[in-house]
Amino acid sequence: MKGSGKRRLIVLGAASALSVVGIAYLATKAATLEAGWALAAATSPLAVRCLVIIAAGMVALGLVVCALFRARPGRRGTGARAAGIAADEGGTAAVEMALLFPFALMIFLIITQAALLFNANVVVHYAAYCAARVATTAVPLEIGDELRNLVYNPEVATNPPSEKLELIRRAAVLALVPISASLEDASANGDLPGAGGGTAVESQTKSVFERLGGDAEPWFRRIRKQYNYANAYAKIDLAKPGHWRTGDRDSDCPYRHQRQGDWTAWGWEYHPYCPFHDERMDYWYWEDLHVRLVYRYLLEVPLAARLMGEACEVPGRRGKSFCQEIKVITTLSNEGGPEIRPRD
Repeated sequence: MKGSGKRRLIVLGAASALSVVGIAYLATKAATLEAGWALAAATSPLAVRCLVIIAAGMVALGLVVCALFRARPGRRGTGARAAGIAADEGGTAAVEMALLFPFALMIFLIITQAALLFNANVVVHYAAYCAARVATTAVPLEIGDELRNLVYNPEVATNPPSEKLELIRRAAVLALVPISASLEDASANGDLPGAGGGTAVESQTKSVFERLGGDAEPWFRRIRKQYNYANAYAKIDLAKPGHWRTGDRDSDCPYRHQRQGDWTAWGWEYHPYCPFHDERMDYWYWEDLHVRLVYRYLLEVPLAARLMGEACEVPGRRGKSFCQEIKVITTLSNEGGPEIRPRD
């Protein structure tokens, strides 16, 4: 095998080994962290599938390397020199290198894409956790007509729309920026969720930078395209209150109760009181909040993306694109105030 072929194999092997070491470090770090999202990310079905692909790819790449090194010509002694051209196996090794190197390159590309997908899965889990963490603080706030533990129902048109849901969504979008592809203008497709957004984040960022004496424009200009993609292809849902999911929301309304009836030896008679019905979702102050994040991650490693993803369309990109949909549900308890807790 020629020196250039050896160097290529060494580079592929070193890069693959680096990917494996990085993934092993992330998985080990996640297992030792107390944060539930990190362990859930490292043990999710998608993460396990990526780890299996990486391990199988490393084994296959090792077999290819061994086969190529075994096929290299041995040193020729005096007798071999007498044999002349008939004893020269350099041409055979070159042909085998030409045949096996593309296969080894393909394995390397699959390992790289699996490593990037594993990392994206971790980031999406973290983004869902960020959204859930904001939900635990935003839901108990009083923002306009959305009083404590009341959130506008996204299935009912309201004007203005729910600011609490927007805060939750924005937290996830910002966390997804590092793994997002570039998107020139999300408003070009009105069907995209969050199309044309980002102005609120940009204005808030500028105000923060101004208070610190800096300029936000260069920073936001670098991430604007990635923000557009995350803003367009991240779907965040806040699960409806538990008593809505039971199918009989009025019988166990958690928001407040109204005393009715005459005084008896047993005290007042309490009746559920749910005045908001479909327009506003009402949560118990101790209720678990379930945030669901669905993100369309764009696979961009040549050839490997076609094998590991599904065909999708991204505005502004020519040819076929391939994506992997990542779904995560994160649950944190509500931190609303106890003053709305109904009496026993």
